[in-house]
Amino acid sequence: MTLRLYYHDATLREFTARLICRRVVCGEDGIAAAVALDQTAFYPTSGGQPHDTGRLNGASVVDIQEDAEGTIWHLLAEPLAADTALVRGQIDWSRRFEHMQQHTGQHLLSAAFVTRLSALTVGFHLGRETSTIDLDVADLDWQTASEIEWAANAVVWQNRPVTHQIVAAHEAAKLPLRKPPVVEGRIRVIEIAGYDVSACGGTHVAATGEIGLLKITAIERYKSGVRVTFLCGGRALKAYQQSLHWMRASSAALSVGPGDLPAAIARLEEGVKAAQRDLRQSRATLAAYEAEALWAEAALVGEARIIVAQWQDRDPSELRGLAGRLRDRPRTLALLATTGEEGVRIICACSTDLAVLNASEILRAALKPLGGRGGGTPELAQGGASEHTPETVSDALQEAVARYVGSSESDLLSDSDCVR
Repeated sequence: MTLRLYYHDATLREFTARLICRRVVCGEDGIAAAVALDQTAFYPTSGGQPHDTGRLNGASVVDIQEDAEGTIWHLLAEPLAADTALVRGQIDWSRRFEHMQQHTGQHLLSAAFVTRLSALTVGFHLGRETSTIDLDVADLDWQTASEIEWAANAVVWQNRPVTHQIVAAHEAAKLPLRKPPVVEGRIRVIEIAGYDVSACGGTHVAATGEIGLLKITAIERYKSGVRVTFLCGGRALKAYQQSLHWMRASSAALSVGPGDLPAAIARLEEGVKAAQRDLRQSRATLAAYEAEALWAEAALVGEARIIVAQWQDRDPSELRGLAGRLRDRPRTLALLATTGEEGVRIICACSTDLAVLNASEILRAALKPLGGRGGGTPELAQGGASEHTPETVSDALQEAVARYVGSSESDLLSDSDCVR
């Protein structure tokens, strides 16, 4: 097993070790050269905490993995020289310290939830930008979360010592652990003085003041419990700075103070809703005029009106509205299409008083040469195709209409409306 220097000193940034084995392994970014050392200050991914990065003899350390035997493997961007016996390691301290802040903050926050709600943490993940804990409670409101957040930050400001010890299982059983350990044998225990005692193999700050700040940023239901997203230290400060930037920009854009933003946004929402209602009404009025114009200009076959129209980059919903209005007119067949980068959409509408015409059949006839699919009812059908040019679409529409409307007037009209 590799001797873990970070167990005893998480602030160790440089160390010297003896190379004991080489291997080629699969890491986060593919196949990489890997080396095992007799001792290391690099932390491997485990317990919800990501691995450290840094350098070994100048080679970039891109991943740290632990195998089943307890050997820690250092995955490198490039292999070490063949005659390497001793290596000098350098930890990426900014990444390590950030992880220490988040992980100790998690212990503190989890303990606060136990104290206030008797809610145990059943999951922890330290991500690239945020961290989360999963709680075994059915619900959590923001008022309660804010009170727990204040309690946790009070412990940060008290700058309580954070200590560690490695004990035997029978000794651990005598400690007031927040929850039972998940490992056997000798157990590493992290204690926040007078507040929390937990079994943990991760890296932690020496005192709670180094956490800096703890901020809950999101609450959501997750599986049968609740997931809480939080930030600590530098991450929390960056998020606060970004939020202030957005708030200042929003205040300037709306010409109001930060405290007046909610009311200003509410007024904007009302204005948008009113504008949308007006727009829908205007579109409906325009659609009625457009349908009237199309119908008035339609080609006549006997007393039936045949409308074939095509547009570029038009919203298919507008075509559906037009088709519905034209379907409701007497003795009318409408075959409408819109073409764009995503393909062609075709809608066919047929008045119920045109007995032998079937909108679904005419639509399929138009789509067949385009390699498209669609369907619907005898009165209204729609479909589309991906491959097209405006010219091929126009030809397909004309051929479909000619196929079904190239007959006598009496064939186009229902029995009750036939001209005798």
